[in-house]
Amino acid sequence: MTVSNVLVTGGNGFIAVHIISLLLQHGHAVTTTVRSESKITHLRNTFSAAVGSGQLKFAIVKDIAIQGAFDRVVKDNSFDAIMHTCSPLIFGDHDVEKETLQPAIKGTGEILRSAKEHGPTIKRIIITSSFAAYVNFSNAHDHVYTEKDWNPITYEFALNNPQLAYYASKTLAEKGAWEFIEREKPGFDLVTIAPTRTYGPVLHEVTSLNNLNDSSVEFYKVFSGQDKELNPSRIWLWVDVRDVAIAHVAALEKPEAGGHRFLLAEGTFNLGQVAEYIWTHYPERAKAKGIPRSTPTSGYPPEGVYTADTSAAKTILGTPTSGYPPEGVYTADTSAAKTILGIEYIKFDDMLKDQLAQFVTLEKELEGTRQTIPRFIQMENFVESH
Repeated sequence: MTVSNVLVTGGNGFIAVHIISLLLQHGHAVTTTVRSESKITHLRNTFSAAVGSGQLKFAIVKDIAIQGAFDRVVKDNSFDAIMHTCSPLIFGDHDVEKETLQPAIKGTGEILRSAKEHGPTIKRIIITSSFAAYVNFSNAHDHVYTEKDWNPITYEFALNNPQLAYYASKTLAEKGAWEFIEREKPGFDLVTIAPTRTYGPVLHEVTSLNNLNDSSVEFYKVFSGQDKELNPSRIWLWVDVRDVAIAHVAALEKPEAGGHRFLLAEGTFNLGQVAEYIWTHYPERAKAKGIPRSTPTSGYPPEGVYTADTSAAKTILGTPTSGYPPEGVYTADTSAAKTILGIEYIKFDDMLKDQLAQFVTLEKELEGTRQTIPRFIQMENFVESH
């Protein structure tokens, strides 16, 4: 394996910290960007040995959307590859054009431009995209998503429907990246990694249970008894954050990954399954917190529910408490990630085991901090069984 010098943007993010950890384990040198000096402290403490040896370095990029945002860090380092992970995900009311659409689209454009103009040694750029760039709400309930799918959303539609701005930001940013490669024909190739809804233990800084990443918050609301509405029709494709990191590093290390989009998903789930796991493995807590049981009224469809690897058309027998809708659910063919990147997905129960155990640890460590999560949560990569 060739050791590379890699730039990782947005280094304090949920996915990015896992990527940095794995890159360092594989012996790669890493420089990561953060928005301010204060964002470095946790990373420096988490990876103290790598910082001490010079394997991990930091750069401040305050605004990824401004012209020349990445010029200095690219000029000052002879990078072999860039992993562009940063993209805004903002909750509640905000200026969607200024705070979501423009940073995502311009930030991606800027990293590509800087690499072309100032990074002669760069051979590959890997962009963290999202299932949001694939999903199409007009598809049939049982649509099988592949790397050929694109979200048809437009910039104008997002401006008029701000709740969908994140979908547009990820879609248009990725489309723009592929158009850049086609138009500019730079000396590097492109890989995009599109995780579905991403869960698993966190490595980023958590000073209170209020600043968990959004997907972790969704599980914690069930675990803490705050979510009493386990709508069985809300079905998500999901993937473990550790598998997302593996995919990024494999995309760096495997030459054959160049020029590909990769969709990542282990399978589907709903929150009723999370509640049932808690009742099975934390029964006293479930009783004390009043965690609801999922209802048996819907059930899996009698013919079963496909896993994320629909290329093999494997069927999982359902449980009567899961509440999957009888008309079926959307799935994903992730055979490319398995074949080219070698992904072997962490299973849902194994992910839950690690995630919930970390919640228990965090509750003890953060005892006395506010633990009631605000009601409004933006569901990143959210797709109902439409």
